[in-house]
Amino acid sequence: MNIDLSQQVPATYARNNFKEVNDKAIQEGMCVIMRKSKPVTVILSVEEYEKILEKGESVEKKKKPKRKITLKQLREDDFFDAHAGCMKKDYPKMTALEWQHNWHKYVD
Repeated sequence: MNIDLSQQVPATYARNNFKEVNDKAIQEGMCVIMRKSKPVTVILSVEEYEKILEKGESVEKKKKPKRKITLKQLREDDFFDAHAGCMKKDYPKMTALEWQHNWHKYVD
């Protein structure tokens, strides 16, 4: 995080002169309060805060929604064709998909 020296304010000064720090944040867009040479708090103007929120919302909108698959699509998928006959010896009248849905009936 790059913070200009002009935006930095010591914590003691900020506590004693809050009005000046607040005015500085409004004029410059933000003000960073430092404690022991480390940034601890940021004061933003409402305009800057709204800009950040808009950017955050646009990032959330860009996320890909999770794709839901129906049972019909699963049955049509080629992946299951490779395992279509694997249960024929143990359960000759059931498909692997039917066994998968009813496994709790056949397990001790």
